[in-house]
Amino acid sequence: MSIKIFLTNEIPKEREDILSIMKFSESVGRNLGILSNGLTHYCEKDIFEVWQINQPTISEKFNNVHITKSKNYLFGSTIIDLEKSFEDNKLKITQSYSDFFSVTEKNQMKIIKIWHYLPQLLKKYDNGKTNYSLLCESREIVYKKNFKNHNYPAATAIGIGRNKILIYFLAVFCDRYEVIENKRQVSSYMYPQDIFQEKPMFSRAVSFFNIDDGKEKIFISGTASIKGYESMHSLNLSAQLDEALRNYKTFIKVENNKTNISRVYVSKLQNKDIPWIKEKLDEMLGYNQYILLKGDICREELLIEFEGFSDGKYKV
Repeated sequence: MSIKIFLTNEIPKEREDILSIMKFSESVGRNLGILSNGLTHYCEKDIFEVWQINQPTISEKFNNVHITKSKNYLFGSTIIDLEKSFEDNKLKITQSYSDFFSVTEKNQMKIIKIWHYLPQLLKKYDNGKTNYSLLCESREIVYKKNFKNHNYPAATAIGIGRNKILIYFLAVFCDRYEVIENKRQVSSYMYPQDIFQEKPMFSRAVSFFNIDDGKEKIFISGTASIKGYESMHSLNLSAQLDEALRNYKTFIKVENNKTNISRVYVSKLQNKDIPWIKEKLDEMLGYNQYILLKGDICREELLIEFEGFSDGKYKV
């Protein structure tokens, strides 16, 4: 049985086959096997994201990386206290990334996707660089040692509050691993330097075939209102929602797709916009198949970003 991801208001009572349970709350932390990811949600009740695999799991620790793994899946996470120094933070993230690849290589798995939640994503250090710059520079150091091509994992990077960095990843033992780019966009690692001085090294999506049942799964990176490499519809939330969703739909069919689970991040969201955004997302993605979250995007002019998971063949 392959991986299943779903949203719920109740914590599963039985956890023998649970790879991860994430709680959407303002704080970042780990308690009783539940990872709080620092994300404020726009829901009436507490909500949890559950990753179920129908394989027995065990938990262990590798340096500062907490791990839950089964025969074919591995979920790892680390929480880093944000320091004042750019270089100190860079060293911490670089070490964590190195640990991710060490532990997945040890378990003969491949990293599919990495999620990053960083405080004050676009706030500048004395050197003029941001925490998004920090992430990109740290990642590049490790990726140069681990990749000879552009077969990078998918990724999401979102700004949160408070002062802790959360990074987690999924790795799998699979028949086939395939990176997928978006035909509407320039690959992130090919952006010109006037967009980012650093290289955002990630694939737009990654698909894999489960070793047990041969079913294809796809993890989609954070995708915003970008065409080519340029931001579209600056600070226009409605138009950006349509553009970002158009990018998201280049990978999968979303209409009547019960396997698709999406996160939708919005910055600078006003209360008056919540009803119409939810109505549109209910119509396009399906009620209870997405969660609307507060989060900062990697460019000041961008207000919304989609990411997700689904079964099935991506569009060609």
